[in-house]
Amino acid sequence: MKVKKIIMLLIISLSLCGCMKLEDLNYDDILNYFSMPSKRANVYKHGHQFYIPKGLQVSESGYNYEIIESKDYNYYLYIDLISYNLKKNGNYNVNPKAYYSRKIDDDGTYGYVEINLWQNNQYLIEIMYNYAKIEVMVDSKDIKEVLVNAVNILNSIKYNDIIIDELLENNNLNYTEEVFDIFNNKDTKKETTLEEEKESIKDTNLVNN
Repeated sequence: MKVKKIIMLLIISLSLCGCMKLEDLNYDDILNYFSMPSKRANVYKHGHQFYIPKGLQVSESGYNYEIIESKDYNYYLYIDLISYNLKKNGNYNVNPKAYYSRKIDDDGTYGYVEINLWQNNQYLIEIMYNYAKIEVMVDSKDIKEVLVNAVNILNSIKYNDIIIDELLENNNLNYTEEVFDIFNNKDTKKETTLEEEKESIKDTNLVNN
């Protein structure tokens, strides 16, 4: 098992340094990057920090969400500071009806990835890891590139326990599980959009940075 993991890490390393083309990798190869050391943060928030790859930028943020823009797509990043504080874990069942579905368990860090055909021939990527979740609507040709970006972001998140304790004491983290629960993957039969989800989160009286 250790030999296989080392080989996979080598494959991902070669890809990221430009020695191997992204199209030569499959989704499992990309997700194995969760086992790689995270990159140094370049975005610092109240209670957490993370890295965003070149070509992306934060366009809007609050205590528990970030909207990260690329040239073509919006990445909706949700940070669950309450679940992190409680060290809450979740359970995900692989969805055989999804275009791609995988459970992640990297040395006890729980997560999942699910990709579904959504609207206008685009695919909805949901990827949860490290007490955070990214959702992005993407064309099929860009799924791998978006996955690499999402993995880089989620793998880099680091939390500040002292600040999170202060936020909890001041009741600044008052969103509810009914509105915000990164451990539940989306039901693709729901008639909703990422924009509507963003607005529902913003309406929970969160205090912006």
